[in-house]
Formats: sequence, C-alpha cells, structure tokens
Amino acid sequence: MKGPRDVILESNEKILLATRPLFLWEPLVILDIALFVLSLYFSPLVPPLTALCLGAFVLLTIWILVRWIPWSAKWFVLTDRRVIARWGVFNRNQAALLLDRIQDASLARPFPLSMIRDYGVLHLESAGEHAEERISGGLRELAMTRATAFYRALTEAQTPS
Repeated sequence: MKGPRDVILESNEKILLATRPLFLWEPLVILDIALFVLSLYFSPLVPPLTALCLGAFVLLTIWILVRWIPWSAKWFVLTDRRVIARWGVFNRNQAALLLDRIQDASLARPFPLSMIRDYGVLHLESAGEHAEERISGGLRELAMTRATAFYRALTEAQTPS
C-alpha cells in the first residue's frame, strides 16, 4: 500500500488505505506552463505583455510550491487498528485514533467536489473522557480524496468478522 514512509506503526499493524487531502495542482501547472509559453510568444511583439505573463508565471509558480509542499506531507492512513493523520514538513506530527474508540463515523460528499477524485469529509466521533481533546489533533474532520473507499474500509475494519 502506497502511503507515507515515516508513519509510526505498531508491531504487526497493517496499512489498509492511505490518502491525502484534495489539492488540484495539475490544472494550475498547466496554466503556469501556458503563461510561460505566452511570455515567450509575446517577447518579440509586446514587451510589457511579456513582463506581465512572466510576472504571473513566477507568482503562480511560487504559490503552487508554497501550497504543494505542506500538502505533500499530509496523509490520512487507515490501518487494521487505527486511523492516523500525519502532517508537517519540518516538524512531523502524527495523531492516531483507535478503531474501537470510534463511536460514530459519517461521510459528507459535497457537490461538485465529490466528483473530483472522490472527495469527501469524514467526521469521526470518539469514545471516552476528553474525546474532543483527543481527536482535535487532526482526526475530527478528515477532508480527503478517495473518501468513499476510506469510509468503506473503515466500516469493514470496525465490523467484527
């Protein structure tokens, strides 16, 4: 199963599914390339338009990188024992919630984003004292791609066989 390499697992714990938040970087990269090509096209014809296209290209490239780096470090992992959220570029953080502590799980699939990479928001409620504090570290609302598969795998993992 493809997922984060540095997620901390217990002994004999198996990853069932790993996914990430939604970030539509591909159309932005295509737009960025188009801006660069336009700047090359306009360079001999209209120098001010070339500068404008190059400026937009640089700003969009920086914005994509600033958004992509934290996104690439954020994961939601379902194992046979826990739901794990892992995030952070320099300071790596991991929060986990045991499957047997989850009292309720619900899935919201907002239109039209649900049509893109099966986006959805998984809401988890935990059992026990101070439940709100335990799941506030990234495991209360999980906005993710492949949400239907994650929800299905979660309910199957919670169901005794």
